[in-house]
Amino acid sequence: MDYSFNTILINEWLSKCDSNIRDIAKDFLDLSIYISESEFDNYLLNSLKEMLEYFDKCNIKKLQFFNPENNIKKSNYWIIMKLLNFIDKDKYIISISDNIKDFDESTYIILADDASYSGSQISNYIDEYISKYKIFIFIPFISKIAIERINKYDVKFIEKNRYELKPLTELMENEKIIKLFDYYGTRNIIQYPIYFNHKVADSYSSFPLIYSYGIIPNEKNKEIINDCKKKMIPLKSRFNELDKITFLNNSKIVDSNEYDINNPKYPISPYKMI
Repeated sequence: MDYSFNTILINEWLSKCDSNIRDIAKDFLDLSIYISESEFDNYLLNSLKEMLEYFDKCNIKKLQFFNPENNIKKSNYWIIMKLLNFIDKDKYIISISDNIKDFDESTYIILADDASYSGSQISNYIDEYISKYKIFIFIPFISKIAIERINKYDVKFIEKNRYELKPLTELMENEKIIKLFDYYGTRNIIQYPIYFNHKVADSYSSFPLIYSYGIIPNEKNKEIINDCKKKMIPLKSRFNELDKITFLNNSKIVDSNEYDINNPKYPISPYKMI
């Protein structure tokens, strides 16, 4: 299913923005990046080819995938399952486990995921479980900050075929960022203006209030959001009062029962439907 921007709905959304922020809101949407399913799969397969070429060069035949949360509804497990469709099982010995004791310590342990923005989650996995081991980081979409954070360990990255995630602060003037996100109750923006056909990341990494929920930057919404922050009540409690136009194809406006800023409704992630 396609979750790209719907141009007609984008124009409707922009028409409902406050006039003094409309141009900046358009600039934000223009620089936002959508990664289609085919584009994502292309990066995934090229990254797999790069990893296997490196392993072949090192005469490594064991592919040891660490699945720390042992949860089939997580992106890291989904990535591993996708990769298995393209790996020669007669050539490589494949193991998947959440138990580090199941692995051969003399060779690489593979940590796989779709994307890493801050690198904090991957670093936590390494700190907690595998800091003493050689690690291959299989993450096709990754930021400089994540690489710097993870690089303190004994790790090997995808290098030639990775996509470098860039935060909004590298793509838009700070004055414009402050003006736009003042409507959303924050000025401290470290997120990334990118989303995938299989997901919008949570509010720590991306912009689900805009991409997934279509909340319009207008004075009414600004007052509701700021009132929730001032009273320290969840936005969910007044979510249905907000002006919204969802502009991703195949998405619709959700009510407060479906609102979750850390688990955006749209796009619907295939691994969460298992």
